[in-house]
Amino acid sequence: MSDTAPVPLSLTLGEPTGVTLDPDLWGIFLEDINWSLDGGLNAELLRNGDFEFTHADRPGWGPLTAWQHTGEVEIRTEDPVHPHNGTYVRLTGPVTLTNEGFDAIRVEAGARYRFSAFTWRVQGVGEAALAIVDAAGEPLAQATLATPEGGWHEASLDLVAERGGLGRLRVTVPRGLTLELDALSLRPCGSDGEPLTFRQDLVDTLRALEPSFVRFPGGCVAHGLGLGNLYHWKQTVGPREERVPSFNTWGYHQSRQIGYLEYFELCELLGATPMPIVAAGVSCQNLRGRAACIPMEDMPAYVQDILDLVEFANGGPDTRWGARRAELGHPEPFGLRWLGLGNEDEITRDFEVRYAMVAEALASQHPEVTVIGTAGPQPFGPDFERGWEFAREQRVAVVDEHAYRTPRWFHQNLDRYDDYDREGPAVYFGEYAARTNSVRSALAEAAFMITMERNGDIVRLASYAPLLARLGTTQWVPDLIYFDADDVLPSASYHVQRMFSVERGEAVVDVALEGETHVPVPPRPAGNVRLAAPGARVRVDDASIDGAPVAPVEVGESEVELGAIGADGVVELTATRVEGSEGMIVRLGGTGTDDFLQVDLGSWQNKTTVVHSFADGISNDIDGPYAHPGMSTDVPMRVRIALDGPRIRVWVDDELRHDLVEDRRPEQRVVAGCTVRTAEDGTREHVLRLVNATDRPRRATFALPEGGAALRGVATVLAGADPDAGQPFEASPVEPREVAIDLAAGEPWEIPAWSFTVAVLRAG
Repeated sequence: MSDTAPVPLSLTLGEPTGVTLDPDLWGIFLEDINWSLDGGLNAELLRNGDFEFTHADRPGWGPLTAWQHTGEVEIRTEDPVHPHNGTYVRLTGPVTLTNEGFDAIRVEAGARYRFSAFTWRVQGVGEAALAIVDAAGEPLAQATLATPEGGWHEASLDLVAERGGLGRLRVTVPRGLTLELDALSLRPCGSDGEPLTFRQDLVDTLRALEPSFVRFPGGCVAHGLGLGNLYHWKQTVGPREERVPSFNTWGYHQSRQIGYLEYFELCELLGATPMPIVAAGVSCQNLRGRAACIPMEDMPAYVQDILDLVEFANGGPDTRWGARRAELGHPEPFGLRWLGLGNEDEITRDFEVRYAMVAEALASQHPEVTVIGTAGPQPFGPDFERGWEFAREQRVAVVDEHAYRTPRWFHQNLDRYDDYDREGPAVYFGEYAARTNSVRSALAEAAFMITMERNGDIVRLASYAPLLARLGTTQWVPDLIYFDADDVLPSASYHVQRMFSVERGEAVVDVALEGETHVPVPPRPAGNVRLAAPGARVRVDDASIDGAPVAPVEVGESEVELGAIGADGVVELTATRVEGSEGMIVRLGGTGTDDFLQVDLGSWQNKTTVVHSFADGISNDIDGPYAHPGMSTDVPMRVRIALDGPRIRVWVDDELRHDLVEDRRPEQRVVAGCTVRTAEDGTREHVLRLVNATDRPRRATFALPEGGAALRGVATVLAGADPDAGQPFEASPVEPREVAIDLAAGEPWEIPAWSFTVAVLRAG
């Protein structure tokens, strides 16, 4: 048989296993990361329209970030439109003030754009002029801005584009007029003539996923960096000028133009149930000093805020917060059923006490809402173990697990949920991705999703993360959907998510696979010891490999080879940072970018130690991160790393910090799952999912419970690219295609190499 000849594969579809699927299973997770909202889903075209950017958002930012001007522009705070938006500008003509938007403002000929702002005519005569101008300063659209006297006035007008192109908003104040401005906004208008809240092409892309739920606003954004950055929902509803902007956890600015009302409205647009995530009384632990806790004397008020959120979502107009929702234009309740409490938290006693206070109040006053717990940032480790233990103690209904892992990890862990306790909490697999935007990663995710369906009695909910990323402004990769001002670029993982959510079954049936399905993971190969110190300069001396001395070296950004090491061996060295603020990394074994170990000595802002394993050029953190003081300038650090086959041990200054056994189990690369459902005509349909993440096609034959019946149906196939094709910031290298199926009994069907197939089948 040649290397490209199809490999025989037999699939026997059995009877229902007794597992039924939660209709909420496949959803989406929207976090304000990668400029997902401002500059993304938010249809607002102006950046920093309220002049509220500060150095807290990002060093060097301020009230005039994203603005250019000629003439006299004064930043003022004395008499703002509202105390929550305390900064505005005074323009003493002649002045031009120009906003570049997010890179540029895309204008379509004949389209209508709604401008709004607060104005205060301080003195003088004349009127300001508005225009969207091109790079040469020529208008694409223009209008006059009337500015009444006597305090702040809200102005609104439409600009109709005479021609299309890329532009900027320009405000011109003539000589003799002094004008104050705040809360400027420019939005495209929809077919009904009203300004859009959301960018339509992104909404269409999300709607095509047919999500059952939307998790928001985070993630790390929900519990913030410090108590001052906690996401308080009440600060995000009401008129824009009354909302409280804040710095974003991911290093930019949140205008809060998309707040809780808009999140709920987005769920309605998508036909999805809302799943807000709130802090469990503590902030994110990933900051200096670890997590900050809401003082116990302030917890009753915080608990009440969360109860008020549920009332805002579900209460009738006769309730305080239901009436507030109706006042804001939405008299009907939103039907909130899920609420996440905490996110990737360190499971400390402070967390547990505050979590219990919120959960008990919700159970007492809102039994219609199911609370989702949390189990740390990784699918293993101390917080994961304690998080699950605490969830069982508290009788939590659902626990949120996260896993950003390599494709190898996903293929090795397809049995993860097979042995979970069916009497304990269920799982929400709330954040996951196979590390890259490649086809290889997308197929690994598909394989794992098949096993989530197979264990649908345990896995109730799942959502990939992150969802959106604007080109040129990302803080995290991979992402499901990339975009810029003009285009939306779905990834291969996006197509996988859609292929699951669009074709859903109701009950799981047994599938027996016969044929070559596993790929062995060989022992880690011998290689070199390599050192690097990104962000620092480190002197390494008193070093040895297997007892043989190694000459002193100095390490910086570029990798330095120390010497050869086998699958077994011991490396010892003394590392002293000479300058910089970061730590050092040690890479052991393997060649190039494939199959080696990496020990981080001062990872995550020089605050932790971590052990990574690289496979297919992709990194997986396999132990840690564990808190550590990190490297200090001119302070020697003694390091010892011992490799004993799959066992890895790391000592730092004589403290054993890591002791683990690397997972070298085979990868299951050919995976099948099947569910059944009742079609509109009352007949039974099989929804078959099949991953072939290998270089060889499969020639598959099928057996159904009905016996040797023919098969007919339609398959959606994602195939045709190299497994490592697909990069961040690009559209998927492949798109799904539909294939008709009409097979006689026993007739084989060829499954392409590196493919994911979803087939809707009927017998006969």
